[in-house]
Amino acid sequence: MVHPPNVSEPGNLLVGAAVGSGIAAQTAERGGADFLLAVNAGRMRNMGAPSIASMLPCHDATLLTEDFAAREVLPRVGIPVLLGVNCWGADAAADHVLSRIGEHGFAGAVNFPNATLMPRGMRSALDRAGRGFRREIDVLRRVQDAGLLALYYCGTKEHARTAGEAGLRMILLNFGWNAGGSAGHSRRASLEEVGLVARDYAALIRGINPEARILLEGGPVVSADDLGHVASVASLDGYVGGSTLDRLPFEESVLNRIAGYRQASDRRRRLTRQQTDLQRWGHRHGLTGSAPAMIAFLQRLRALSQVSERSVALALEPGAPLTSVVSALHPDSRGQMPQLDASAGDHATRLAQRLFGRDSEEGHEGGLLTDPAGGAILLRNIHLALPGLQRRLARSLRERMLVTSRRRRRMKVYARCLFVFDRSSLEAPLPDNLHPELAELLAGWTMTMPPLRDRIEDLGELIETTATASGMALEALPRLTPGALQRLRRHNWARNEAELEQFVGRMLDAGGDQPLSSDVVDGLLASDAEVEHAQASEADIEKRRIVDALWRHGFNKGETAAALNISRKTLYNRMKRLGLRE
Repeated sequence: MVHPPNVSEPGNLLVGAAVGSGIAAQTAERGGADFLLAVNAGRMRNMGAPSIASMLPCHDATLLTEDFAAREVLPRVGIPVLLGVNCWGADAAADHVLSRIGEHGFAGAVNFPNATLMPRGMRSALDRAGRGFRREIDVLRRVQDAGLLALYYCGTKEHARTAGEAGLRMILLNFGWNAGGSAGHSRRASLEEVGLVARDYAALIRGINPEARILLEGGPVVSADDLGHVASVASLDGYVGGSTLDRLPFEESVLNRIAGYRQASDRRRRLTRQQTDLQRWGHRHGLTGSAPAMIAFLQRLRALSQVSERSVALALEPGAPLTSVVSALHPDSRGQMPQLDASAGDHATRLAQRLFGRDSEEGHEGGLLTDPAGGAILLRNIHLALPGLQRRLARSLRERMLVTSRRRRRMKVYARCLFVFDRSSLEAPLPDNLHPELAELLAGWTMTMPPLRDRIEDLGELIETTATASGMALEALPRLTPGALQRLRRHNWARNEAELEQFVGRMLDAGGDQPLSSDVVDGLLASDAEVEHAQASEADIEKRRIVDALWRHGFNKGETAAALNISRKTLYNRMKRLGLRE
């Protein structure tokens, strides 16, 4: 009788590998695999298709499997190789299967493709036609009786009971296609669920046939830690890896290699002395990076920071490090200054009073513009303010003189304004609906903060800087494989540094002895997508609330604003932000 090494010794965990090429077979043998499965799913994976394609009529499963197994696998390995046999076809009689196994010298057979991996309805149809799991068990029983190895893919309690009653000595509990990787399935069952089911099935089979060896494959078990977790619940004799031993490691290995070469080419770039000086200057203010886009921005920012009287405009995307830019423009402010946001719903009168002050019976109460202490004012999205306010602001800044409303008193303007606009890097820095006089004042005095995706070369350094700024020791920061870093480089980073900071926080929970893989990073980025979805949901709720109020008040803006307890201007701004047309 043919045995894999140690198959008859309880306590030794067998490891089998489902392969689709000679190189995969050789590597598995060198890695210590006890036996191999030559199956069409392995070949399909080598073609770049997902394992599930092996269940589709893409190729003749029998011819495809025998061809590569006989030519590529058997001549190159010394461990037992089980041939995947398709028991659905007309040539799947046990005698024919035994003839093929003997002709090529395989150690035995495994039912693949099989009914276990079919949907329930298809399994029932195959059973009714006499070509379902019972036929697979009958064929494998004949293979085993001939002194060869027979491994049965088992998926249900009925399968387990029937296989046990047939006396099959190697039964593989399959929990579906593997999760993970570029062609893997999403995880549907937890490791705990798999462990409990495996324990029940193993007990059922051993109660019928104590000699049976129970192996595990598929589902959420994609690593040694996962297998150990399941094995702590269920008593197992072995594990068979398919995607987990060829596709996933291959993807990760090639991805890491190419990403490493790519990152090595990035390191060839050298900064000039002037660029190094700019980089250090930016770093002092919390702006990290040496990517070309960042160096160009720092050069512009430093030039504008040396102009003390002129108001300037900054365009940037959500989540960009505004405080650091403000600190660089106005070092004395340490990133802190009075801030007014025209998109925040402030009533036009309140906004005007804070900027220009107001006349009263006792005289004029000065605003921020005429405060003798000087300093800077941060004005965000001023294009959403009333045109009259924008025009008055432009004239006051241009003439450095403010004329009060009632008394027509002339007052000196001391403040410098930093206009901040929430803009995509693909848009012009100044919005189209900015008042022409204000646009003329700021023309030539604008800068655009490049989004993180345009300075992605700095990502590794930004991750370390973010961790350090949070008080984290760099030794505690989980490492990333080159492939994982490349995955992060392909991410859109729609919320820039704010999103990166959240990602670094999530990295701590995923840390361990091994560097984080691209699959782990995918999971962490998926958490960010959930946050974005939640934010989108909040916007949807606000939109429905406004639409409902408009409907109830006959689309009268004044009555709608009063019902929502906001000003008409705030209502207008929110409608515009949410894409509600007039």
